Amino acid sequence: MTISILIVDDHPMVREGLTNMLDNSEEIIVAGSCEDSKEALEKAHSLDPDVILMDIKMEGVNGIESAREILAQKPGIKIIFLTVFEDTESIRLALQAGASGYILKHVSRQNLIDTIKRVHGGETIIDQSVFRQIVSDYTRLSKKHTEIKPLKKEEEPVELTPREQEILRHLVRGLTNKEISSATNLAVDTVKTHLRNIYRKLQVKNRTQAISMAVKLSRNSEDSLFIIEKPVPSDFNDDNTGNN
Repeated sequence: MTISILIVDDHPMVREGLTNMLDNSEEIIVAGSCEDSKEALEKAHSLDPDVILMDIKMEGVNGIESAREILAQKPGIKIIFLTVFEDTESIRLALQAGASGYILKHVSRQNLIDTIKRVHGGETIIDQSVFRQIVSDYTRLSKKHTEIKPLKKEEEPVELTPREQEILRHLVRGLTNKEISSATNLAVDTVKTHLRNIYRKLQVKNRTQAISMAVKLSRNSEDSLFIIEKPVPSDFNDDNTGNN
């Protein structure tokens, strides 16, 4: 199966470099490229690509606003942001816009191809260096909120158990249910149960929205409503369903 992609970047050398990098792949076809958001929307309709590689900072409408507009009209397209921005705020906005991937421009050819294939397959992929920043923020948050703090008026806390927090971290890394099962020594069905509970508590519908919410919660520990329960003992295992 061949994956068709559209490249959106306002630098001609970047577009040319990516095209040359990906044209030699047997699994990926570069359907086209363009330099701005207006043309990106037009080509999303005319070319109907499987995946769009898009920069964030462009002339006129930025990539994040462009992604929102494209996905509102073509929800089946997967969008990967290929950018130089490593800050948590940019990735939060990108995921809220509906992006399925966020990687940095120094990515290797093979990692880029792997990312495109995995995103096309339904995964959400975040560059590891960006992920480390998210985890760092998340860790500071976890250490700070060891007790319930007074809430602002009409606000309710998001109460995730330590096990749910662990699974959410793996979710942010882009792991599949099977990979989370292996990393946590839980059965796949147990992982799915935890994910359903996480979605319910975060009031989201899918993995991408859960990741976006996790980034939002980790963005500012001072006004976060993320409440941490007691730490999990080192030998803790709540898998009572057996292995799959």
